[in-house]
Amino acid sequence: MYYYIYDSDLNNKKYNNLVSRIETRLTDLGINGKINYLSFLKNIKQLLTEEIKRGVKTIIIVGNDQTIGKMINIIADFNVVVGIIPVGPKNKIAKFLGVPEGEDACDTLSSRLIEKIDLGLVNNYYFLTSIESGGGDITIECDNSYIINLEGDNQINISNLNHYDETACSPTDDTLDVFLKNIEKKMFKKNKSSFSHIKAKLIRITSNKLIPILLSDERKIIKTPANIKIVPKKIKLIVGKKRIF
Repeated sequence: MYYYIYDSDLNNKKYNNLVSRIETRLTDLGINGKINYLSFLKNIKQLLTEEIKRGVKTIIIVGNDQTIGKMINIIADFNVVVGIIPVGPKNKIAKFLGVPEGEDACDTLSSRLIEKIDLGLVNNYYFLTSIESGGGDITIECDNSYIINLEGDNQINISNLNHYDETACSPTDDTLDVFLKNIEKKMFKKNKSSFSHIKAKLIRITSNKLIPILLSDERKIIKTPANIKIVPKKIKLIVGKKRIF
């Protein structure tokens, strides 16, 4: 059984025709199901728990990256298959997963090519793609074995499913990709920067002051100190043949 979670923005009349075409295509393919729209008035986790007890095996998220980011933290601990139908602006995750936008995604769902995907976990929040931070003096401890100190103007990107600096990051390799850039500013001279790329399973970020960490999926802010780890094969996703990993 399929259960569809729609972003609340899809109630806007500008999406009426597209939503109608999607639902027609799902019916033609025989994978239509119950629909629920996200709302701050609804306890989505409770609703999903009840639907899974009734036999729902597949949950489809209809929306964009931010919709997926919100739902990942709700769905991650359920034993279900997750698919997406990208609608609206900012659909980077869909491109990584090889899922076309709009009604064309229905055929990908119907093909049901499933991959077990790692998730990152920062403090108590799961993330699918990456987290970012920067600025200030930061200490990064990796795998309880070595420490990296960054000072001044710096950029940190910790990726699970991503394409960063021409590097494709695989969400199936049981590790996180850590990208570090430190910029040394010099008076009357060109700024000098150093760049590093390492892999780690367990990361701790601390700093001499509270520094925000941005969850790219959900546009949510978490502050240091932060404990980050990889959670292997945490979620089952329907992907397309043109996925980047």
